[in-house]
Amino acid sequence: MRALYYTKIDYMLTRKQLRILPLFFLLALLMGRNAGVGDMSLPVACAYVLFISSIFSTAPFAYSGGKNRGFLLLFPATVTDRVAGRFLFGLSFIGLLGLCCGAIFGVCGMMGVEIPRWTIGVGLCELAVGIVLVTLQNLFFFLFGEGKDNWQYLNNLVRTLPGIVMFFGASSMAGIVQDEVAAGTLPDLETVSGMLMQAGVLSMAAALLLTVIAAAVCAKVIGKRDYA
Repeated sequence: MRALYYTKIDYMLTRKQLRILPLFFLLALLMGRNAGVGDMSLPVACAYVLFISSIFSTAPFAYSGGKNRGFLLLFPATVTDRVAGRFLFGLSFIGLLGLCCGAIFGVCGMMGVEIPRWTIGVGLCELAVGIVLVTLQNLFFFLFGEGKDNWQYLNNLVRTLPGIVMFFGASSMAGIVQDEVAAGTLPDLETVSGMLMQAGVLSMAAALLLTVIAAAVCAKVIGKRDYA
């Protein structure tokens, strides 16, 4: 329960940055509004949202040094509470932007865009990738970069580069898949929608399990450090 207080503090520390999130939502909506049947615009729009989430969900680490670090350590809580709170912040942020992806699907549907079932399975897989990405970023920051001011440039690189690679990789893969389906070298995506849904659910379960393991590792390692 005390971990939720740390999650709340992280939201308070990053509230100024969160104010610009509606702008990114609108940009993602513009990406998906022209989608058609068999088109990959909606998954690409979701990949863009998850790219943004990978940047913002690790923002609290930028406030972990100096006075803020001392302030956070004053609370009557364990290292496990602090680490769990930070991981919960990342998960909640991914979940929040996952809802944004759902809203994009809903708005596009109201605009007359047909939403194929396979896009939901692909969206779940993308969400799982986003969770894994944020989990690995948290793992890196807790073990190697938290509170180290001289690592600022590397920290910024870790916050942005993986998300950029994921977004452009998803865009490139979407184009390839769409061309292959059109050429008849791959089955129609709607015919394999059930498999995609199963893959999405399994990948989500695996991603959440990885998050729990990573949080446990971070708590164990940080518990041995002097500043923790």
